[in-house]
Amino acid sequence: MDYSKLCNALLDMNKKIRYVGVYNSFSGDVYEKMQNGITRHFDKDQTKKSMTQAIMRWKTRKQFASEIGEPQFAMTRYEKVNRITMACGKDGLLMLSTEVDLHLCDVIEDVIKMVKQHVVESEDSDGSRNIRT
Repeated sequence: MDYSKLCNALLDMNKKIRYVGVYNSFSGDVYEKMQNGITRHFDKDQTKKSMTQAIMRWKTRKQFASEIGEPQFAMTRYEKVNRITMACGKDGLLMLSTEVDLHLCDVIEDVIKMVKQHVVESEDSDGSRNIRT
């Protein structure tokens, strides 16, 4: 999957989206983009650590899939940012942060559609594997 293309498309979708990153659980790489002019809250090491913790939480959510279904996304509101976490293809975990004055419910459906579109476009060509457990 072209994570860079997805990150750019999500940033272009709404100027209040501050950051988009995808953690590839197979390679351990982090692909990320930020809106121009935005100051980072985390340095790159903190970002990777945060994403590693997010993938662990995501795996915990998936443990209950047989009872309540597959997780679709998780949303968290912090004092300085809002954050959405969701699966991104077979190997990826998407983390997106927004300005606090953007209501996540206003963008979540568009984010889901865009991620699904990029997953479908690359489904047969990326050779990805399942998220490591």
